[in-house]
Amino acid sequence: MENMQPSDAVLESFASVALDALDTLSAPVYIKDSNLRFVWLNRAYLGMLKLAAREEALGKTDSDIYDPETAVTLHDAEKALLDGKRPIRDMLADIPCPDGVRRSFVRNLAPVLRQGSLAGLIGFCAEAARPVSEQKAFFEDLFVNAASVAAVTDEKGDIIRINKKAALMFFGEEGNEHSAEGKNILDFIHADDRQKAVKLWKKSIAEKKEVNYQIRMKTYDGRVLYLLISGRPIVREGRVVSLHYQALDMIDQKAQEKNLLHSESVEMLGQLVGGFAHDFNNLLTVINGYSEMMLRTIDSSHPFYGKLSQICQAGGQASMLTQKILEFSRKNRSEPKEIDISEELANQEAILKHVIDENVKLTVQKAEGLGKIKIDPAQFAKVLLNLVINAKEAIQGSGEIVVSAGAIIVDESNAHLFHNIQPGKYLLLRVRDTGSGMSDEVKQHIFDPFFTTREGGKGIGLWAVNSIVKDAKGSIHVESAPAGGTTFTILLPFSGEVHADPAPAPSDITGKTILVVEDDDTVRELVSEILKHKGHHILTAINGGDALQLARQYEGGIDLLITDMVMRRIDGIMLSKKMRSILPDIRVMLMSGYGEDVIRPEELKDITFLQKPFLPQDLIARVDVIFSNDAKTV
Repeated sequence: MENMQPSDAVLESFASVALDALDTLSAPVYIKDSNLRFVWLNRAYLGMLKLAAREEALGKTDSDIYDPETAVTLHDAEKALLDGKRPIRDMLADIPCPDGVRRSFVRNLAPVLRQGSLAGLIGFCAEAARPVSEQKAFFEDLFVNAASVAAVTDEKGDIIRINKKAALMFFGEEGNEHSAEGKNILDFIHADDRQKAVKLWKKSIAEKKEVNYQIRMKTYDGRVLYLLISGRPIVREGRVVSLHYQALDMIDQKAQEKNLLHSESVEMLGQLVGGFAHDFNNLLTVINGYSEMMLRTIDSSHPFYGKLSQICQAGGQASMLTQKILEFSRKNRSEPKEIDISEELANQEAILKHVIDENVKLTVQKAEGLGKIKIDPAQFAKVLLNLVINAKEAIQGSGEIVVSAGAIIVDESNAHLFHNIQPGKYLLLRVRDTGSGMSDEVKQHIFDPFFTTREGGKGIGLWAVNSIVKDAKGSIHVESAPAGGTTFTILLPFSGEVHADPAPAPSDITGKTILVVEDDDTVRELVSEILKHKGHHILTAINGGDALQLARQYEGGIDLLITDMVMRRIDGIMLSKKMRSILPDIRVMLMSGYGEDVIRPEELKDITFLQKPFLPQDLIARVDVIFSNDAKTV
């Protein structure tokens, strides 16, 4: 064993059965020792080499069989495998073989080990299915029409070629892939970043490794782009002969990062506010419910009547405030719907006053009968909030912010004033402040992402406003001058659809058996008392488990299940499903302080929803409608 030759050491690693199997393959297979000398070839490889017997190749290298250039091509990957002792897959294109045929292969190389030491390698050559010309055309198309900026330079940085994206960025519509020939890549890099680029270019060449970095580059029209660069050296015979660069616009990446961070923050805020709103809406349900019931039982001349009226009014305002906070913070997807502008501005005014300083006066003005627009309410709230916050930040000391809403007709005579938006009737929303104003240069960039003139600013607010307005098929404009304040003007199309909610018909239905399931004692007692006054028979349970047990033991029928949506162990949705397995014909009403949008639409099939907080007449009206309909839905 000690006197074995390298070739014998390699062959000993393979059983004769395995070699016989490899010999029958139609794909060329070969084995070499650590000096890259052939020690075994299958019949397919022998045929390609135009050799009659295996012994004619044993002990030889590729240099003894192929022309010098081809031998170097074949050896490069094999030497890399011996150095790294790891499998390698490479592409061999247009290899001139001794049998006179030019072939293209996908070659898989694997190390052959003996007792942990590298003894040689084995190569499997699978002939490429497509002609090389097609493959070249395919990869050429990948480079030329790539979505990212791409360029190839020589080792000195002189540009060899660029793709269409790079030509458009550097030379505009007139540019093509040959426009940059003879120029150096540094010519297009921002002057302040050239030293950084040269340092990393030298590092890439010295280490023969890919480098990634952020850099600024100049476009043909003078704009500065923030790009993420990936530079990969192309190595031939151990020397860097060229470099391949790809660049991605960092604005898109940063926007996605900001959106991700924002969405995570909103999700956390939504969870906190959702829990707060649920508990607070339970309290408001009780406060508003009992104060309304008391108000209905005393005469208007009673000395407490006015005080009770103020409690009812304050409770109603608190209900609207918590609802708007919940809408603004929740993580639901954007769903445009018709909103009444006058009502929405009145609701948002209370929130806006909380974000400005005491020395800043906020005035909300709105014309009569404005009608409705179609937009996601949370998105509309963000537009108002961001504009008011921006106005507040511009005011140093005392000042005033005026939010006004009116209507305007856009036609051919004035469309050019509003970026040529479609003719029609639009909401004209203005936010004006008496702040420091801004220069023309600043105005040109205020809607750019991450642009800010305020220390610690994120540069996201106005960009988000612009995006929301454009998504709603509107337009936004700004008027400002240094020390002259700023006015933002937004146009949003009015909705052509006006749907009036039908008022429920009064009902005299009484005597129904209703099961109320609510883990909050005060809410459960309130709902029970309201429905008892209406003449219904009421059963109560503190949780889902008790409700199911009661339903199984109760000898009479149960007509309606009214349950809180969020409860421990068994929530309202699960309870409704289990209850219908016991009582298939029972009607169901869900009530919650979270809001209807947190329930999947398919789960609300055949279920009525009642938003907390509610007034006694709201509950009675909803129950009346349920029983007045033949179906179990509202």
